[in-house]
Amino acid sequence: MEAFTRSFPLEDIRVRAGGDGRTVEAYAAVFDTPTEIHDQDGHYNEVIDRRAFDRTLNQLAPAGSRTTWRVGVLYNHGRTLFGTPSERGAMPIGAPVEIKADNRGLLTVTRYNKTELADEVLENIREGSISAQSFSGGFLRSDPMRSPRGGYRPDASGKLRTVRRQEIALREYGPTPFPAYPDAAVVGVRAEQVARLLADLPPDEREQLVEMLRTGTPLDSPQGEPPAGPPANGDPNLGPAAEDPPADGHSARLAVAWANVRADIKARRAQ
Repeated sequence: MEAFTRSFPLEDIRVRAGGDGRTVEAYAAVFDTPTEIHDQDGHYNEVIDRRAFDRTLNQLAPAGSRTTWRVGVLYNHGRTLFGTPSERGAMPIGAPVEIKADNRGLLTVTRYNKTELADEVLENIREGSISAQSFSGGFLRSDPMRSPRGGYRPDASGKLRTVRRQEIALREYGPTPFPAYPDAAVVGVRAEQVARLLADLPPDEREQLVEMLRTGTPLDSPQGEPPAGPPANGDPNLGPAAEDPPADGHSARLAVAWANVRADIKARRAQ
């Protein structure tokens, strides 16, 4: 069973009123809503069935002498922005109080720990900097059950195949810094796939690019958009060099990285 990660840009993640302000309510998944996905299975529309989590919740819920849920709560799946394991991020930031499937999706109620990392995440949720949750798990049953060799692709008219996820094994969930992708085509792309494009940037420019991704900077918006990326082979216009002065508030190096991100997203969307 191969692991999958899904992120949903829901605006109603919130800290529950009353108490000491450490209980967070948020959806980890939404039901019966087609979502355009690019992943190991190809390019397709995914729909999560409203009964997809029924069995896994029965297995993971407190039972008998066990009073806790057997589900982890991690920030960004316990990974860095580059998709590598994070020793700090691997520490749980909270514990599930309730997980249930309602008419909208998989609702989670989480009690956050009194740790430095959990405090930072809570503050970002309160300020609106983090507005979504994601989950990881395995797809046990789908319709169609398996993707074709080479993965799903749009048909001749550009129409995408719909895949209904009928049973999902939940492993962990938690807030994510990558909820607001500007195109639905990248909703299913894992954060680490995008993060690989950031590796060559220095820390300050890397943070700028992460912020552009997080806040959903439009792919085709000319307002505040960095100049075009590196030229094609043979183009006499060599384009900006890394040492060139910044343009429109961005360094040439950051402009090239953003152009690469846009090109990657558009290429996936065109497949």
